[in-house]
Order: sequence, then structure tokens, then C-alpha cells
Amino acid sequence: MFRRLFEAFTHPVAGPLGFGLSVVLCALLVGTALSAAHTEARLRTRLAQLAAQDAHTGALLHAKLAACESALPQAAGPAAVARVASLEARAERLASREPQGFDSCARMESADRAVLESLK
Repeated sequence: MFRRLFEAFTHPVAGPLGFGLSVVLCALLVGTALSAAHTEARLRTRLAQLAAQDAHTGALLHAKLAACESALPQAAGPAAVARVASLEARAERLASREPQGFDSCARMESADRAVLESLK
């Protein structure tokens, strides 16, 4: 068994055939590396776009929250400022309002959405 294998590797055709096979495998490796580099660049670009979109969406949501909170009556004093700083307190304060406060925010969000849709 080993003798046949040894004869196959020492055959006069085995050298050029092995060289040709190694050139083909090298070309496939280079092609795969180039394809991977191209895919990585494309994915990095898409990741940057998504990060920018995330930052923009976050800014919009913070602006909407500020607009909703500015519609609420302002409380005076440092205790009120500390209470507003907590996310839970802000959510609780917005939820404790009459539905009218949510309606004005919903109308504002609907108008903002309509403006943003017209800009696309």
C-alpha cells in the first residue's frame, strides 16, 4: 500500500501536476482574501451608517422627550430638578399626567413623523 503511494508521488507527472494544483490553490486563496477584505470594508461602512443613524434617532427621541416635558408645568426648587434628573421619576411624572398630555405628545410625534416622511 505504501509502495503504491510512494510510486504515485515519485511519478514523473506528479511534479508538474502538484505544481499546477498549488498554483490553483494559491489563486483561490488570494481570491478569498480579496473577497473577505471587500466584505469587511462594506460591513464597516454599513456599521458606521447604522451608528450615525442610531445617534440621530437618539437625538430625536431626546428632543421629543424634552418637548413633552416642556409642555408640563415647571416645578420650582432644587428638589424638582433632582427629581427630573431620574429617568424613573421622569417616566412616572409623564405617566401620571392626564391622557391629554399624551395626546399632545402623540399629535406632535405624528406631525414630526409626517415632516420626516416628506423629507425622505
